[in-house]
Amino acid sequence: MRYRTVPAFRFLNVAPVDWVSRIAAAIVCEPDGWGQTYNLVGKPNTLPDLVREMQLGGMNVQVLGWDQWREDLLARLDAEPIAQLDFLRRVLRSPTALKLCEATLLGPAATGDRTEAFAARHKLPEPTRYDAWAQVKTYERLAKDGLISLPSRDDPPYLWFEETMVGRVGSVGALGRNARVVDAGANISVDSDADLTAPCSLSMTLSIASMYQLVQERRIDVSGEVRCPLLHAEPLTVHQGEILVRPDEGVPHAHGTHHPLLRYQLHLRDSDGRLWWLAGQKTARARRDWWRQARTLSVEIGPEGEPAQFAGVVVVPGESYVRQQIDGIRVNPDLSPQEQRVAKLLWLAWFGSQVGRGLLEPMMRAGADLLDLRRDASLSLVKRQRRSSASRRRSR
Repeated sequence: MRYRTVPAFRFLNVAPVDWVSRIAAAIVCEPDGWGQTYNLVGKPNTLPDLVREMQLGGMNVQVLGWDQWREDLLARLDAEPIAQLDFLRRVLRSPTALKLCEATLLGPAATGDRTEAFAARHKLPEPTRYDAWAQVKTYERLAKDGLISLPSRDDPPYLWFEETMVGRVGSVGALGRNARVVDAGANISVDSDADLTAPCSLSMTLSIASMYQLVQERRIDVSGEVRCPLLHAEPLTVHQGEILVRPDEGVPHAHGTHHPLLRYQLHLRDSDGRLWWLAGQKTARARRDWWRQARTLSVEIGPEGEPAQFAGVVVVPGESYVRQQIDGIRVNPDLSPQEQRVAKLLWLAWFGSQVGRGLLEPMMRAGADLLDLRRDASLSLVKRQRRSSASRRRSR
């Protein structure tokens, strides 16, 4: 995990320490179990299983041959000694211990049939696989202890693609409440109650440092530039930016009907050194124009430290969406062709599921409101209470 490499092996047995201690204590305390050998080895993982689970958990590793991995690890530990891994360095330099490591990693899987039978007989838990979420917990614990570093913006991008948006902005309030985006092929305009004063375009590169960034933070890093004559005659550079996918789990604020889908937070700098901020929202509503909702961004722009001065709407042209954000996906060239394909599939599956879920949530909420009978039940209760009160008054 520290160096993001893994040696090629056949099987690797991993067991949770709490399960090992519980089973060991139960065997020691059960005289009927004495006199036997028990292998507390857990469930064996194959190399493809481990690598796939690490990818699903957001940790991307490079698979090396056993000899290459050993030489690489020893070179790293010699150059930068790590106290917690000193035992491993000694093991990998010992001819006897090295034979044991090779037999463990390259031999058949260790089994614990007698242990599992004992656990079943005494209604103890079965061993669990060391899956993606268990690996994430280990990953974060090692980072907390300073043994590894979590992926950050400073890392080379793991995956990236381009995104282009065009539209118009004006002073705050110029975009009428009935404004809507009109997308006619490559010609995009804004139909509004008031004329917006200037065009606005965003040319961005969206990237992630690793899948861990998506799994844990649902965050995409942004770089690029913004062109808008209202702000400056020259393009403004995005010196820091991010996109949050389904922020707040897609829950609308203040019981609204617009569910947050994507939230853009960009910090801009113009050629004169002045700083600006841009905040954008893609929202989902209970309507059938899902394709438009997924591409339309409502933006507010203002000087750094000041309230918004401009607002408007920009949209991803329909003809560029697939070309840039699906066909145009690029992956770290240091990865193997197979790893690059897996990275693209993982990204498309994750992002597609998040956006699809975000678009369906308002529809499901609207359907639940239509089927909610509590409102009618409350009205009936009020009517019964009123009739009962009137009846008591008449009797008096």
